[in-house]
Amino acid sequence: MRTDPLEAPVRRARLIETLLVRGRWLLLPFYVGLLLSLVWLLVVFVMMFLGGLALPFSELGPARLLLWILRLVELTLVANLVVIVALSSFESFIAPHPDTLPRSWPAWLGQWNDASLKLKLFASIIAIAAIELLEIDLKLDHFPGRDILWSLVILLAFVFAGLGVGWMDRRHRDMSGD
Repeated sequence: MRTDPLEAPVRRARLIETLLVRGRWLLLPFYVGLLLSLVWLLVVFVMMFLGGLALPFSELGPARLLLWILRLVELTLVANLVVIVALSSFESFIAPHPDTLPRSWPAWLGQWNDASLKLKLFASIIAIAAIELLEIDLKLDHFPGRDILWSLVILLAFVFAGLGVGWMDRRHRDMSGD
């Protein structure tokens, strides 16, 4: 019996392909962990919300009220970021092809666009960094100038990185004719 010399490399290639495709399921615990972290974010959000409600009205000046609201917004943005990353990663690496998704799944789940996803992520990160900078600005007497400068540099780095990613996506889209 004569064997084909190309048969062994083809079998190895199929084995590697099968391992890679099935190995994507190893990512599932990461996504579950991200979603479970939302529980802790919710606990922190509720504690912060109730803590703000418990303050006497006489102590709740405009600056303190603004800080309280900014912290709630920041936690909400972080939670949104976790959901965006978990869902888009699940859809990209684990979920079946969009045509085979169960009807109970939201219709938008199979419609992620990489370019808009990156811009949403950067927008959320920039907003979080901007909120941190606003908090520092409202507490100027508690922060050294060096901390303020570094916070501003970090915010600007995220802004320029987001602009760069947006520019690269636009250029890629223009070059590919999409």
